[in-house]
Amino acid sequence: MKTFAQLKGDLVKGTTIKTIYNHFRPERNGEIRKVGKVQKNAIAFEIPKEQQVVGIWGQVQTLSWLWWTKASNYEYEENIFKIYDEVNGKKELSFIYEII
Repeated sequence: MKTFAQLKGDLVKGTTIKTIYNHFRPERNGEIRKVGKVQKNAIAFEIPKEQQVVGIWGQVQTLSWLWWTKASNYEYEENIFKIYDEVNGKKELSFIYEII
């Protein structure tokens, strides 16, 4: 098992990921995206042109943000990372991504 710090280090601008499982939006399973921006507290994935929308400030949204939570909510092994959310005191799987 790799550490959360290793995951953050591996997700640099330009890294390609594939969504294996999205609990909230299953229609996104199988999508391939690139990391477009990296910050200490978040990363952003580039949104394909056909999925871009105009945001509340009238600008086209070109990035989809993933805000980091605590390290214990992540599992990272080989090139697969899983993200868990805490719901009613229990961890529930929310996302699985593959770094390709």
